[in-house]
Amino acid sequence: MFISIFKLDFYQAFRYNPLCFILLPIIIPYILYLVYMWVFNKTNKINKYVDKVILVITVLLIIYGIIRNIDTYSYLRPTIV
Repeated sequence: MFISIFKLDFYQAFRYNPLCFILLPIIIPYILYLVYMWVFNKTNKINKYVDKVILVITVLLIIYGIIRNIDTYSYLRPTIV
């Protein structure tokens, strides 16, 4: 997926991994925000939410990984154009 993004082939990047493609614009600003808070020692304000967000994203990725390998949902598998 990342190689396709670097080649600016966003359609193929989406076909390789739609969930990560959709989550990427959400995760990158979130990580930048966490780094900003860590640099300016404001970590005590965000610690209670970090674990929940990471847990939700991890569970989503695991469920998606399982579902895309079931034959019924074969349309979620990567395709080559």
